[in-house]
Amino acid sequence: MNVYYEAFNHDIEDMIQFMTSDTWTYHATPNSKPERIRAAYDDDYYDNEGTKTFWVKSDENNIVGFVRIYDLDDGTPLFDVRISSVHKGKGLGVKTVKWMVDYVFNTYSDIDRIEGDTRQDNFAMRCVFMKCGFVKESHYRKAWTCRNGDVYDAIGYGITREDWNNNEITPLNWHDFKC
Repeated sequence: MNVYYEAFNHDIEDMIQFMTSDTWTYHATPNSKPERIRAAYDDDYYDNEGTKTFWVKSDENNIVGFVRIYDLDDGTPLFDVRISSVHKGKGLGVKTVKWMVDYVFNTYSDIDRIEGDTRQDNFAMRCVFMKCGFVKESHYRKAWTCRNGDVYDAIGYGITREDWNNNEITPLNWHDFKC
């Protein structure tokens, strides 16, 4: 499936439709309520000085996902990517994250790294990170608490501009210190 990316442009009804039409298993709130989405929109959650949101659209102009990039004004942005469940397993997560990395590094010359986090049991997203050149940089035990009270480990990944420019992955030395 071919996809393209389109700026969010404040189409809140589309966001409400998209977010409430699926269950987001690996997010703290798997089933968002319209009023919560609208309140986030009213607080400039999807688009502001440091946040940009893009739709992932199919050739048929259907919304199949979105990517929200935030903390762009903080030096190390993070992101949230969501692909609707009917379109998962088709490589759209990899395409979207690669597009997002290219967008950030080509648009923001002052940004030298991008970070992302996921739950330890979100193996699909962890594979996306690795296929897109991200390196596992952190493993926080029992750090991801869901609204229902379930607690998971949080895994952090990052990609640097240098690795992106050189199309390489610089591994971390997890054993750089001994007592």
